[in-house]
Amino acid sequence: MISVEPAQTLNSQSRTLTVATASLFNYAVHRGISEHQLRAETGLVRTDLLDLETRLPGEILPTIWNILGKAYPGQAVGLEMARVAPLSALGPMAQIMRYAANLRSALDAFVCYGTLLSDQLWLDLVESNSEAYLRMYHPLDVLDRGLSVESAIALIRRLIQQAIGKEDALVRVEFAHQPHSSSEAYETFFGVPVCFQQPYNAIVFRREALDISAKQRDVYLFRYVQGNLDLLRDRWGLSSHSYPLAVIHDIIARKAEFYQYSAEGIAQDMNMSLRSLQRLANDHGFTVRQLLDNARKAKAQQLLRDPTLSAEAIAMQLGYSDDRAFRRAFKRWTGQTLTQFRDGLIRQTQY
Repeated sequence: MISVEPAQTLNSQSRTLTVATASLFNYAVHRGISEHQLRAETGLVRTDLLDLETRLPGEILPTIWNILGKAYPGQAVGLEMARVAPLSALGPMAQIMRYAANLRSALDAFVCYGTLLSDQLWLDLVESNSEAYLRMYHPLDVLDRGLSVESAIALIRRLIQQAIGKEDALVRVEFAHQPHSSSEAYETFFGVPVCFQQPYNAIVFRREALDISAKQRDVYLFRYVQGNLDLLRDRWGLSSHSYPLAVIHDIIARKAEFYQYSAEGIAQDMNMSLRSLQRLANDHGFTVRQLLDNARKAKAQQLLRDPTLSAEAIAMQLGYSDDRAFRRAFKRWTGQTLTQFRDGLIRQTQY
């Protein structure tokens, strides 16, 4: 039996809301995975899933996703799970988004309370002149090759469609990983272009769609649910820390445009000491090095799309002394060589 701990600090092992784990567990059983196998590989038994307002170790989700991925290779099981799962798989987030005044308010609430789903989940909402991006990242995404985030984004898409009833709010969907099935399978589900091996996992909306009113908007129910979420956040010692983490990400992204990857430079731009920056990153479950590596990885994937750029040129832009160090780092980040990554891009365009 898994140890269920209702209160954890931000520096502890990653924790995920039990309702999300229960939904995936039930889906795996529905798809023919035996409870015996699930227990053997995760330690979970059904009694661990009875109290949906507790949290379980975050590593359980990617373990179950990997079981499904091996059982059904070449299938977009993340989308299939999101197609059949109840929206309650998103926990209380489904309620607050449903009662929000408009799409912007719903997405802001998701960003604000996203850590209730998983304490190391990073979310932010970024607006440009014509588009708005809901971006998300979790350090455990690499363990299941993106199946968790596919399911999460697909569930959010369903919830938004239910909340505002507008099919044309979405512009496209972006994933940082490679596809698990054909591009057609993804685009059929989302109804918009789906891009892979992007710098971020993101749902992209028309900016003007943010002002679309929600069909079930109710200011009183919204505030009621908001109060309950605040109580849960206090109970678990969580904070609404997407904003300061988003600031770090934005500063790193801006510096990456000028090929600057210095922790000292980031701390200087944030008007804090290097030690304070390290403490802030640790409070979010990261190290500064991990954040810088994420930025380098995203930039590397972007530059590798240009077939005219050599590994040596990209390594120099990323601040490496030679291409060998870059090749080792890229293999560590992605599990792929540069050649394998570029070959994957070519295959993707052939679907």
